[in-house]
Amino acid sequence: MEDLIATLTGRPVNLLAFDDVREKLQLRHVVNRGVQEVPLERIVGTIGRHREFNRAFLPREESLRERWQDMEQLAEGPRGFPSVELYKVGDAYFVVDGHHRVSVLRALGAETIEARVKEFVTHVPVTYDEPIEETLLRSGLQDLLEATGLAPDGAGDFTVSEPSGYERLLEHINVHRYFRSIEEGYQVSWPDAVASWRDTVYRPMIEVIRSSGILEEFPGRTETDLYLFTMDHLHHLRQRYPHEIPPERAVKEVLAKEARKRARVRRSRSFWARLRAALAR
Repeated sequence: MEDLIATLTGRPVNLLAFDDVREKLQLRHVVNRGVQEVPLERIVGTIGRHREFNRAFLPREESLRERWQDMEQLAEGPRGFPSVELYKVGDAYFVVDGHHRVSVLRALGAETIEARVKEFVTHVPVTYDEPIEETLLRSGLQDLLEATGLAPDGAGDFTVSEPSGYERLLEHINVHRYFRSIEEGYQVSWPDAVASWRDTVYRPMIEVIRSSGILEEFPGRTETDLYLFTMDHLHHLRQRYPHEIPPERAVKEVLAKEARKRARVRRSRSFWARLRAALAR
């Protein structure tokens, strides 16, 4: 029921897997913070047990019942139970040892828990109540702007909807620098390569995307997402045909491809609707 309610209200349902967060944020440096009182609401992840408990730390499996009840008796008794072990990343915490203890105290309405804390240091401002994907997107944009000196403006803000998009933009700039250096006969500087890519590749493509109205066909995506999609398609077209392919053609083909995809989806839905109606009769 908690999972269902969370889904309907848009709240996170699942615990964050620490290994995924560590890989995405490239966490390496750890500091022992000792024993602390940690707010239970900030414990949002786990190491290896994200399928056994939900985001509210309620157990999902019947096999956890006996262990859970034992921890409940300890919590309500005079002795209590020992400290849990947590990893900290920003303002978020991940359970290393003590999942049942966290679960029981949350169910009993406690606000904090005593924990032995080790913190993984990161420059990314991680918060416990924000999806990690949004954190990565914000961090990725910040890293891109710092690495390139670019500044968002009316001709493009460089935002993408997937964290990997920022790495791809840097790759595009590096490739552009390589070919510009061949054309000029000397190593083009990084700032000059960035400016050249922005003015001769990125901005012209954004103008084509805006004039085509293609963004309306991709809800939830950004102009830079469409830049990446279209540049990928343009690359394939230029490999297939020896003559120069204008960006407008790539945009039109991306639109046509999306239209064919939606038509297939509509046909599939129509088929299943007819099948359900036939079975109902």
